[in-house]
Amino acid sequence: MPREMLIADPVAIMFRQPDGSVTVHIHPPAGYGPGEYGVLACDFVRHIAAALKVDEADVWKWVDKERHRPTAEISQAN
Repeated sequence: MPREMLIADPVAIMFRQPDGSVTVHIHPPAGYGPGEYGVLACDFVRHIAAALKVDEADVWKWVDKERHRPTAEISQAN
């Protein structure tokens, strides 16, 4: 069963819709730009590797593949 939680001051939230698509909410606080979000993206890759108990390079391989040939539409909730 999903847990409920209160999220205060988010910088990004990702969630899966009932149709299986993933929606991303970006909430940049003052002073956040491409550099700060780039660091967050790198941290996310490291967290994924740790959670899946795989080498970080395995995740980066897929990031690079997707970066060069996107397979999903960007979906942002308004």
